[in-house]
Amino acid sequence: MTYEVKQRKRQELFRKSITSKGFKYILDDSERDRNLYNWQDKDSVRRVKDYFKGNKIKWWNYYFDAPEGQKPDGVNMTRHLVSSQIACINHLFFIKHDKEAVLSIINGIKNMPARIKDVMNIPCDKGIDNYIAFEVVPSKDYLHEKDLKRGEFCTSVDAFIYALDENNERWLIPIEWKYTETYERDDMSNGRKGKTRLSRYCNTEGNNLIGNSNQLKSLPDYKHSIYFQEPFYQLMRQTLWAECICSNKEEKVLPAEHFVHIHVCPKENKELLNRCYSEVTDKNSMEEAWREMLSDQSLYHLVDPKELMSPIANSYPELYNYLQSRYWQ
Repeated sequence: MTYEVKQRKRQELFRKSITSKGFKYILDDSERDRNLYNWQDKDSVRRVKDYFKGNKIKWWNYYFDAPEGQKPDGVNMTRHLVSSQIACINHLFFIKHDKEAVLSIINGIKNMPARIKDVMNIPCDKGIDNYIAFEVVPSKDYLHEKDLKRGEFCTSVDAFIYALDENNERWLIPIEWKYTETYERDDMSNGRKGKTRLSRYCNTEGNNLIGNSNQLKSLPDYKHSIYFQEPFYQLMRQTLWAECICSNKEEKVLPAEHFVHIHVCPKENKELLNRCYSEVTDKNSMEEAWREMLSDQSLYHLVDPKELMSPIANSYPELYNYLQSRYWQ
């Protein structure tokens, strides 16, 4: 039984524990709020909804999130209990106001390239005490994607932390969140859209973002390469996202000297982690394949969500127990 099937069964049992409505791992349309931790608290739910609405962020939706015959518009959270966006929010949103909690999970990651002494309010979000942001896009179109909207149609990061190290240097900490995702061969460099993507990220006529990167290794030919196969396509774009911001001395919103890329994925998701992506690499796992493309190994960290959240087990026992019960083995 695959990890995805196990989690669908797990989330079906979770749904039955909180409501008799809905079916399998899908909530009833009237009970979308129950996808969130502490859904019984109306103020807690309102804060999540206000955050998405106030910062003009689209929810990830599935076809059944829209009325029949219509396309989902991303205005309301999904009914889908096996959603990686919801998993990311449930893990991180309810501590985002707590500087010490955010510091503890970042400094709890093994072999980080620097000791973080402070996390800063993230200026792209409205309000104060925003020490974790969600679906963040850059302030400028560094990746030539034209339409920078949070949560849709461009490179964004699932979660983001803006930090200060012991030398008072600033760090971008983009977080990519995986749950049950797996990927079959889908060459993102094929066809008309593939031509656009190649031109955007590695056009050898002056716009070679990958070729000019200090972190991503150059290749003799990018078409059909690892950089255009998921999950590496996302990781490539997020690496460029952070590197371009750090290298631009005129960056006003998130100026930084350094970045470190955090990749959260359940260690039980063997179908993602242990797959041999033989079409684009001779390595035997996702992590080995991606690390082969990186110049500085300390700037990429693959972390299990339970291990990531372990530093807040005592300070947030109710949240930790909820995550344990709903998501973790």
